[in-house]
Amino acid sequence: MSVESTKRLSLRERRQVSTRNDLIQSALAVIAETGTSDLSAVTIGRILSDSGMARATLYAHFPGGREELLAAAYQHVAHQFLDNARSAIESRGGEKLNWTQRVEAFAEALLAVSADRGIGYFYNISGPQLLGFSKDRGVGSTGVFTAFSAELHIATRAGKIPSDSSEPLAVLLAGSMRDAGIQVALNPDSAAELQRAFRFLLRCLDETHDAN
Repeated sequence: MSVESTKRLSLRERRQVSTRNDLIQSALAVIAETGTSDLSAVTIGRILSDSGMARATLYAHFPGGREELLAAAYQHVAHQFLDNARSAIESRGGEKLNWTQRVEAFAEALLAVSADRGIGYFYNISGPQLLGFSKDRGVGSTGVFTAFSAELHIATRAGKIPSDSSEPLAVLLAGSMRDAGIQVALNPDSAAELQRAFRFLLRCLDETHDAN
């Protein structure tokens, strides 16, 4: 929720949003602390201990309990990494950047999250398994695919790629980035190498094709 949206809420509603966010942050703190692939270690008791809140408060905000809270925590990580990518793009020049640099910013943001102890494994591996994202795209994957599709349409108009390749390339690039995130979650030391490889792939797309 944006700052402007929060300002329009009543005091009671702002407190509810704050409490909900605090519970999500506590869930993520426990996930990071455990640093394990076993989400069963992320218990309601540990989350309540970190947040200092009562069980009734948690269930008032998340009636579905632990699974609903973990789903909200997962979506929070997804929105955060997408926001980080967009902020990086704007701080580096926005529309003045080459389309490949804007795409690369998303990979950079994802790999940074993926290399974060506990959180990276949760976002890339254990979270999707728990929440059933094996077939359908989650918020992060949908955001990446949408952004990549837009950038590849720009590349098409610039004559860098054929007009019938933008959507298939968006699928391939988003998929390769997702797999890179999984690899980094398993081995954080691989982040820099994968970032360089993704940059090389984008530059090859940008430099070697003449659609005309």
